[in-house]
Amino acid sequence: MRYTLAAFVLLCLNAGAEERMLFSFADSTSAAAWQAVNDGVMGGRSQGGSRIVDGDTLEFSGTLSLENNGGFSSVRSPLIRPTLQAGQDMIIRVRGDGRTYSLNLYTGNDAGRYSWRQEFRTIADEWIEVSLPVDQFLATWRGRRFPDEKLQPAAVNRIGFLLGDRKAGPFRLQIASVRIADRSVNTLTADCEGTFQHHLQGICADSESIWWCFTTTLVRTDHNGKKLAEVPVASHHGDLCLHRNRLYVAVNLGRFNDPEGNADSWVYVYDAATLRELARHEVQQVFHGAGGIAVRDDHFFVVGGLPDDVEQNFVYEYDSSFRFIGRHELDSGHTHLGIQTATFAHDRWWFGCYGSPAVMLVADRDFSNIRRHQLDCSLGICGLDESVLLAASGRCTPDNGCTGTVRVVSPDQKLGWIRRYAAVQD
Repeated sequence: MRYTLAAFVLLCLNAGAEERMLFSFADSTSAAAWQAVNDGVMGGRSQGGSRIVDGDTLEFSGTLSLENNGGFSSVRSPLIRPTLQAGQDMIIRVRGDGRTYSLNLYTGNDAGRYSWRQEFRTIADEWIEVSLPVDQFLATWRGRRFPDEKLQPAAVNRIGFLLGDRKAGPFRLQIASVRIADRSVNTLTADCEGTFQHHLQGICADSESIWWCFTTTLVRTDHNGKKLAEVPVASHHGDLCLHRNRLYVAVNLGRFNDPEGNADSWVYVYDAATLRELARHEVQQVFHGAGGIAVRDDHFFVVGGLPDDVEQNFVYEYDSSFRFIGRHELDSGHTHLGIQTATFAHDRWWFGCYGSPAVMLVADRDFSNIRRHQLDCSLGICGLDESVLLAASGRCTPDNGCTGTVRVVSPDQKLGWIRRYAAVQD
């Protein structure tokens, strides 16, 4: 069993992709409707059940025993009518103990026989989301698999969570929500093909491509990371955004973070398909060096470096012709060398900052209500569909050069974001 962490395919970034809640647990009495089914029905001695914790979380916990040929514990939901369809995903938000659990589906026609199962691996004490395609649930019965049986999604009338990993001892799985989504995004990661002389500075994406800026190289790939176009560019090309089939890249030809200025800040414009340069716009108001850029409502917002003793950040706004509108002050507290990356998505601002640990700033539309999270999007962040973001990471080694990776994350009001994974694959 393993996560398929290599290939990341965005099937269709449909801004209208629907997502609906199947279960949330804000009602403190909702756990009572979930039924415990443990191996005692077969003579085993495992114990498990569910309760509401923290006011809004279903906790499935107990102790797994292998005595008397036992070894499983489960909870099942009340009867439901989810009207599932092939091509949809079940998305669960969970926090576990590092063990591998199963999400089970049940149908009225299969009572007492099949449960339809997919496994997912948890990360100890970390909230994650897992996306489980409806058409990949496998028929099981008493531990046996029946791969020739096909689930009829419309017949599903109950779900459940099961632990049967043959490891005796206590367990705990917390479930915040179960949702159904049209398959707009297949999770995991994409690695940009190739290695580069300088490190990743930013990313952006649409329904067909991902664009990567590696300081002196612009790259366009498909959603598998396969390279479609590449051009050398002047140092220092930074973060970038996509708007109306054009790439806009924050560029500094001078010094960064100098208290006296000495930056030379620009925005370079490229054709998104061919990466041919189309225009250059001066943005010298970005006094300490343009490093990142985002677009909202046909206006462009440029961020950049700062001397290391500054306790706030600045965002410089320009109209569609790059006429300067004004400077917004962010009461963010100190961030190391300013802001490196920016995007506007899900009706809020997302800013990536260097540091040990790195800091992500999230702000309301008007740059108020700033939240700080110890999450790293300093090498790139952009919005995708209505429910997820794409966050970048990278590494450089003296022998092999620099690489870039993107992964899907889900916005979260409390935590900033939650990483999304796929089900365990055979």
